[in-house]
Amino acid sequence: MFLRLREWGFREAGRAAAELTELLVRTAVADGGRRVSVHLADQGQQALIVALSHQPAHEAANGTVLPELTRLGAVSCGTDTAEDGRRVWAVLDL
Repeated sequence: MFLRLREWGFREAGRAAAELTELLVRTAVADGGRRVSVHLADQGQQALIVALSHQPAHEAANGTVLPELTRLGAVSCGTDTAEDGRRVWAVLDL
């Protein structure tokens, strides 16, 4: 993922993106599934990082995850659930 950000020309985002991704993945893994998907997209000068747990029966993330994502540099973040599992996401300025 970090190589992709560099390919897109965003050289300074490495540490913040790594910390955000780690928390997003840990949150999705906590759902207990056998797989987690991580998705990356860019638009303008921002990157969207999404982790999907593939465990549909879980509630939205606990109240500590979103403030922690903000502390790590997310300018926007959220969580929701759908048939394909819980999604936890963060937007990072690049």
